[in-house]
Amino acid sequence: MPENNNNDVVLRVKDLHVSFYTNQRCNNVLRGVSFDIRRGRTLCIVGESGCGKSVTANSILRLLPDLSRIESGSITYYKEDGTEVRLDQLEKNGKEMRSLRGKDIAIIFQDPMTALNPVYTVGHQIREIIKEHKPGLTKQQLKQESIQDLAEMGIPAAEIRDGEYPHQFSGGMRQRAMIAMGMSCEPKILLADEPTTALDVTISAQIFDLMNGLKRDHGTAIMMITHNMGVVAEMADEVAVMYMGNIVEYGKVEDVFANPTHPYTKALLRSIPVLGKGRNQQLEPIRGVTPDPFNRPKGCQFCPRCDYAGERCETEMPSEEWVKEGHYTRCFHFREVMKDGK
Repeated sequence: MPENNNNDVVLRVKDLHVSFYTNQRCNNVLRGVSFDIRRGRTLCIVGESGCGKSVTANSILRLLPDLSRIESGSITYYKEDGTEVRLDQLEKNGKEMRSLRGKDIAIIFQDPMTALNPVYTVGHQIREIIKEHKPGLTKQQLKQESIQDLAEMGIPAAEIRDGEYPHQFSGGMRQRAMIAMGMSCEPKILLADEPTTALDVTISAQIFDLMNGLKRDHGTAIMMITHNMGVVAEMADEVAVMYMGNIVEYGKVEDVFANPTHPYTKALLRSIPVLGKGRNQQLEPIRGVTPDPFNRPKGCQFCPRCDYAGERCETEMPSEEWVKEGHYTRCFHFREVMKDGK
């Protein structure tokens, strides 16, 4: 993706390659991923399970497992004072990286029940984060902050809930507690990894409202990971469509939804129900299966499942093609895809 020097960019990922090594085999999980996260805006990364969405978020915070490696590319965090920090060059457990986690860049994990420690109260876990980044506060001040953080997330009787354990919270309240932990130090960037998985529609809507409020009130930049195009329509300012470790389409959400230019994006949009079309609307599942990551196609990764694929697609990986300013795709046949419409 070409350089964009707008001063609202708070984090830039450029040509990121990440590999996992297992049993003398190498899985190239991310293959040249590039995007910007902007202050006060939400970027949604969407794609099927296993496409590399969570690996992207974990790469930013250097939370990758020991058998993984950032092969090349850069992850640059732009502080408000203009300082540039190359996150990919920091020691993942070093002092500087630990000082950024939670304070400047926070993450909401997919499953709050496994992310929260079951043997400590929710309030204790929030206070540990605050204490790490705001030294000098008294015990009473720390407790007041943790109670306030829970209350701001809409958790009733926050003073009582502060002393309760994760198993005493409902699924939606655990997710709110995770957001409270993530926002306890007012980070500049919030990474949300499928934050409403397994939650009902009402609770999901409440959590989305909370996240939009954080963006509006604090200018927080949000990167949300999801496989749900409905969530993208609800939350995103920009969207990055990911497939097999590549971003295959990137742009403003209104551009991508109104004029999808990659066959995979179009297939995702056709596979979800549309409000107002009634019970008899025909959903179109994406044909075929995701290729084996250890036995990838030589050319375009979507080629075996694509209705537009030609000979060139079988042998050559498409490069970025700009549809318009801020909207690019990786497809040799994007003009044909555009002509066919949604």
